[in-house]
Amino acid sequence: MSTLNRNDHIACHECDLLLSRPVISGDEVVYCPRCGSRLISSHPNSVERSLALALAGLILLLPANLFPVLTLEVLGRQQAQTIFSSAMALYDDNLPVVALCILLFAALVPLTKFVLLTYLSLALHLQKPWPGLALAMRGYQHLDEWSMLEVYLIGVLVSVVKLVDIAEVHPGLGLYSLGTLILVTTLSSSQLDPDLFWHQIEALSEDVTKKEFADE
Repeated sequence: MSTLNRNDHIACHECDLLLSRPVISGDEVVYCPRCGSRLISSHPNSVERSLALALAGLILLLPANLFPVLTLEVLGRQQAQTIFSSAMALYDDNLPVVALCILLFAALVPLTKFVLLTYLSLALHLQKPWPGLALAMRGYQHLDEWSMLEVYLIGVLVSVVKLVDIAEVHPGLGLYSLGTLILVTTLSSSQLDPDLFWHQIEALSEDVTKKEFADE
């Protein structure tokens, strides 16, 4: 009796219809014949692009968090604000929850996302069955819904509009880095092919299992 190879089949994420895995290339998109939902799409060089974008994101996180986002000048006095200093200012104003949200969603969550994406894409690029790949993939997909850099940037822009009449506002390197980081984050989410990543993770896992049985 033949066994069902998971790598040769795919299940619809909406209606659980089991289908033979189609071979696609270019910018092709496959839809479920039962419910019409998007099944898989092709992202050429998804692993390599994800690795490059993850490394770029890790690099941009440094200036985005360490350099001033805005510098305010009032009556000859200047005050620079970074993401961390703005969170500390909110904490000092008895808003610890808001301060914690800024640190989590503007710094820690993006950092964790790019670390996980670097780990995943580098392992798949090198075809190395590193431990915890499936867990890292699930963690990345979960955190992808919680990155809120855009919300922080909108808050900064609103502050600029409100303060421009009472103070001189000078955008800093942190603001430009933050804008570029948001672009890189958006590109990394759009270029990642979840089906391809899961397919290769399962293939590496099966290779390890076969090797263990062979050694026994």
